[in-house]
Amino acid sequence: MSAPPVYAAIDLGANSFHLVIMKDVGQELQSVDCRRELVRLAAGVDARTGRLNRETRVRALRCLAHFNNALKRVPNATVIAVGTSAFRRLVGDRAFLKSAEATLGHPIRILSGDDEARYIYRGASNGQNPNQSRFVLDIGGGSTEIIVGQGRQPSAVASLDIGCVTLTTQFMSHDRLTEDHLNGCQQYVDAELATIRDRFSGHQWQDVMGSSGSIKAVSWALSNLGISTDGRIERTQLDRLYPVLTQAESQRQLSQLLELSPRRIAVFAAGYIILHRVFHCFDLESMRISYKAIREGLIDEMVQPDREVKPVFEAENGDD
Repeated sequence: MSAPPVYAAIDLGANSFHLVIMKDVGQELQSVDCRRELVRLAAGVDARTGRLNRETRVRALRCLAHFNNALKRVPNATVIAVGTSAFRRLVGDRAFLKSAEATLGHPIRILSGDDEARYIYRGASNGQNPNQSRFVLDIGGGSTEIIVGQGRQPSAVASLDIGCVTLTTQFMSHDRLTEDHLNGCQQYVDAELATIRDRFSGHQWQDVMGSSGSIKAVSWALSNLGISTDGRIERTQLDRLYPVLTQAESQRQLSQLLELSPRRIAVFAAGYIILHRVFHCFDLESMRISYKAIREGLIDEMVQPDREVKPVFEAENGDD
């Protein structure tokens, strides 16, 4: 009797690196291993040179070595490894890319923003109504993807170089947030959204889904404040959350108010601003949470397209 097929998906994000290993058993996929390490790759990229600083390089390679050791336990696995927005910025650091592939033991495919968006949509749409049109939003550490499609097929995609980590560095790296901080970030996000809005003109959707840790964190914050009771995010609720960000005297107090981890709070405001402005730009009224995104999309590509891929990872406190 032959061993069941094993699939491994490695998602090297701007904030965290993820490894998911799943085994195809009969009519379902079973989780074999699931790992996540906070690397903060985007924060370590020099915007001027496109090179990675030494501290972040060491952290990233150490994580990839851990992933390599885990993959050695499943030598027959079909493996796909992708780098997203932060890897796209490493234009001046080919040496790191070579070291990363050598340490991981597998080639790393650097996804374009549009390809990243398509994988996100593929994952979020897995197991959903195939006759339904949907709007999918994913807010990562270094980029934001917006996709509209029908069933499992995307029809309009956009990837913007705005993320919760990069915007925090640019606008929100303060212990206490002020109206000026929020307004500056908001104006920047609005200008970025204006550049891609026409791509979605004429497209309709019946369902609105949000994936990623930033969106989950907003949902949890709304629930913890008693503003939302069912996990969905409503536009009116987002508007009510806005003043809470400036009422807190410090990031620690904001963490206590929203009942989220300090690590998530560090990038919460930027993620919230992106979500809030997307709601207003596309006139969204309500959004439900998707627990599937790029990792499920990667696995879905490796298995039969009509098989459902269960959510493979949900990080505590919505960490990407």
